[in-house]
Amino acid sequence: MKGVGVMTKYGIDPTVICQIIDLANRHHIKTVILFGSRARGDFCRTSDIDLAVQGGNVCRFRLDVEEETHTLLTFDVIDLCSDLFPELREAISKEGVLLYEKV
Repeated sequence: MKGVGVMTKYGIDPTVICQIIDLANRHHIKTVILFGSRARGDFCRTSDIDLAVQGGNVCRFRLDVEEETHTLLTFDVIDLCSDLFPELREAISKEGVLLYEKV
């Protein structure tokens, strides 16, 4: 998994990243990983933001990230603690970019 560099590389406003991190803190999320086209770098302007999260109140985080972030982009939030297809779990592990990890 790669660390976070310049967020514009992923086509996401840095303010939106800060809002995601604030919401992760608020909902006691332990890990937030960006995956999918934005993490791979093959996104288009309207691509959604795929987030894999672990711990805390994932349901409330999912709702609030859609309602409280200042972007017209949509989010696809998955819970890493749920049953995932092995291929999806592998893709997240391989291409994922760690946005937040509670220490």
